Amino acid sequence: MTGATPLGLKTALRLDPGHLPAKWCVNVGPAGRPVQEAAIYMDDDGVVVRRDLSGLPLTLSLPFAAFEGVSVRIEPNDAGDLVAHVELHHRDAALSIPLTVTRDMEAAAADWQGWSDRLGLPMLLVNTSGTVERVGPIVGVPIGEPAPRRRHAQMAARRPRFLVRRKVGAGGDMPVLRGCREITSYE
Repeated sequence: MTGATPLGLKTALRLDPGHLPAKWCVNVGPAGRPVQEAAIYMDDDGVVVRRDLSGLPLTLSLPFAAFEGVSVRIEPNDAGDLVAHVELHHRDAALSIPLTVTRDMEAAAADWQGWSDRLGLPMLLVNTSGTVERVGPIVGVPIGEPAPRRRHAQMAARRPRFLVRRKVGAGGDMPVLRGCREITSYE
């Protein structure tokens, strides 16, 4: 878990998948580490994260392919209400990016699907134990029937390939020309 919370907000952050580029700030920090402020910029090309690392400014530019998917995690907050966290899930928990933090489960489900479709990433579900599992169909390369063999491969034993491409001439009697002067060279 990232432990990411919106800066200055306890339970409300919602970014619309249809409106990019977007810029926002969050407090990030893995469990057991101090919380730091991070400025995040996201456009159609990827995500740029600016934060301090050991007192030095750090800027990370990550393409969407660097993330495993769009995950949803549901946890109780301090008041006992359930809160849904939709985030770009990275295998390094400190690099996961929060997209939506809300108590409205229908809005969280719509954002989860919307971000997955918009970014072309799979939908992931983070269980209470912290394990991540893929939800929905696995997108892959469709496999169909193999293409028919090429014609020259079937006739390879009979004729060379360049002869297969040539057209056979029309048969018939050759005309005989009489009384015409031929131009020939014997030298």
